Amino acid sequence: MTAVTVLVPAHDRDAAGTAARAARRAASELGLAGPRAERTAECAGELARALAARAERGAVYVQPSPLGRGLDVAAIGSALPEDGGAGAERWPDGARAGGPGGTLLEALRELADDLVVRGTPGRGTAVCARWRASGVPGRPPGPGAREAVAGPDVGALRLPVDGESSCGDAWAVAAVPAAGPADDGIAGPPGAGAGPSLAAPPGAGAGPACGDGRAAGGGPAAGNAPAGRSGARPDAATAAVTAMVVDGLGHGPAAAHAADLAVRAFHDSPALPLPRLMTAVHQALRGTRGAAVGLLRRSADGSVEHCSVGNVRAYVLGRDGVRHRFGAQPGVVGWNMPPPAAQRLPDALDGTLLLHSDGVDGRWAHSPGPGLTGLPAPLLPVVLAHAHRAARDDVTALAVAPARRTP
Repeated sequence: MTAVTVLVPAHDRDAAGTAARAARRAASELGLAGPRAERTAECAGELARALAARAERGAVYVQPSPLGRGLDVAAIGSALPEDGGAGAERWPDGARAGGPGGTLLEALRELADDLVVRGTPGRGTAVCARWRASGVPGRPPGPGAREAVAGPDVGALRLPVDGESSCGDAWAVAAVPAAGPADDGIAGPPGAGAGPSLAAPPGAGAGPACGDGRAAGGGPAAGNAPAGRSGARPDAATAAVTAMVVDGLGHGPAAAHAADLAVRAFHDSPALPLPRLMTAVHQALRGTRGAAVGLLRRSADGSVEHCSVGNVRAYVLGRDGVRHRFGAQPGVVGWNMPPPAAQRLPDALDGTLLLHSDGVDGRWAHSPGPGLTGLPAPLLPVVLAHAHRAARDDVTALAVAPARRTP
């Protein structure tokens, strides 16, 4: 069974224990052993406790990190102060981190490898604490580690419909080698010429997959594999990044099977021009119930390419709002897909790429509200799903932003 996001509603005092157990179990499965697994459990439990104490509609989300083998613990709610200053939730006396009287966010900064905190007007504060397993590139594991994060900044969420353990949606992201111009069927916006392709020879790999050292096309990577999986993190100056969200028709095991096959096909050759990659996914889904599939690619020159069939939504976002909404072709990948076509934006202006299934109500984009579109990638999918999740459906969201540096 592929890994999904564990959602813990922080409605009562039992939420702290539930969140702690979910984090400890996920951390152990992802290679965070011993004291590091206990740190994730401590933080997840105390975030849930802080939210439950205010009896508000907050939640804790536990999931594999999209940047490699590791764990993300995210939370959202107004009980979590943005600056950890006056009025901040206090870390309980006797807790290992922060010490008696220390604030919750001070303790999180001490325990996590990476921490992102943002206030979201009308939605409370969102927090994402991230831990990386030993041997994962990007930063040495350990409390309070802070240094440059190589490659794109990525956030993801994959939630099954309430009451089910399998999710018919999935996401994937991979680095692909940049290449010269080629005839890849990509059209620019009306009036614009076709731009350079990111084509690579069929089957070209994307470098080692996170965590297990195998090529991105060489089978499931560790952690959130195969559905919801990231390839190697590229040097942002020399490589492109390709992202996919797939929504298997319906939900349950049959939809999850289609999503898994789509992710495997994606990682077999993530460097293909997007129409050819879509065709490869279409062929892989023959005989399944089919899926909607959305693909986005950011190249080294800042341009963005898009190719979608079905109801996966795709955007370029910035602090100033929704900069571009992409349209999709009608059809079902694996069944009655039209010849896929792609579009190219010459410059995404360092915007964040966002893909999500229809488990997120698409009306959010008509009036996103202050602060939402400028959220860091690790927070954006969680905040979006928390506020705009559609009833009775799986939900997956994937955000890919340019590399960021943490202090």
